Amino acid sequence: MVDWETLTRLADYAELQRGDVVLEVGAGFGFLTEVLAERAGKVMAVESDPRLCGYLSEKFKDWGKVDLRRGDFLKMNLKGCYNKVVSNPPYSIASPMVFKLLEESFELGVFTFQTEFAKRMVAKPGEKAYGRLSVMVYTKAEVELLEPVPPKAFYPKPQVSSWMVRIKPREKPPFQVKNWGAFEEAVRLLFTQKNRKLSKALRVVSRMRPLSLEKAPYLERKVFTLTPEELGEVSDAIFA
Repeated sequence: MVDWETLTRLADYAELQRGDVVLEVGAGFGFLTEVLAERAGKVMAVESDPRLCGYLSEKFKDWGKVDLRRGDFLKMNLKGCYNKVVSNPPYSIASPMVFKLLEESFELGVFTFQTEFAKRMVAKPGEKAYGRLSVMVYTKAEVELLEPVPPKAFYPKPQVSSWMVRIKPREKPPFQVKNWGAFEEAVRLLFTQKNRKLSKALRVVSRMRPLSLEKAPYLERKVFTLTPEELGEVSDAIFA
């Protein structure tokens, strides 16, 4: 991302203060890093490309507020080291990055994602884009689509469209289940059969994992029409 106005709005949406420690995944050439460092108390800039790391190290050598971390963010343990996230991450790691972040503790995150991915995050039951990502993000965070980002904001111009997204982790889940590990597994397995009726999907899934099927509710509904709360009921029943 090279457009200064767009970079500035990313920081604006994060409501940065001098006391904030901001995580940036995929620092690239450091354009966003500069904006963040001017507003926050500290920036933890993660970059996996060794050549870019060399460039960033030289660029920010006299910036006391930039902590450059070389490596794969998905393999790093930075839990508790930051309170906000502002990032233009590589789109190829968007999904595992979001799942990893939502297992950690932060106040607010602002990101640029591919439009398709952003819309999957906020998709509602029954919509084509609704899936495992939609359900799991809903249980852990409030997600807001902020504004589209035009291709001209990037160099080179991408072949896909993008959106700014704000993620605010929930203090507690919006509903309760007996076992969250079981719920996550149920969602993962069932959405491999998302277009089938739940009764048929469960028969397929039960070949992979022994389940208690006789008390499962909503058997005549297709998986992708079930709300997260209803999937919680299904999870409680089949893992009873």
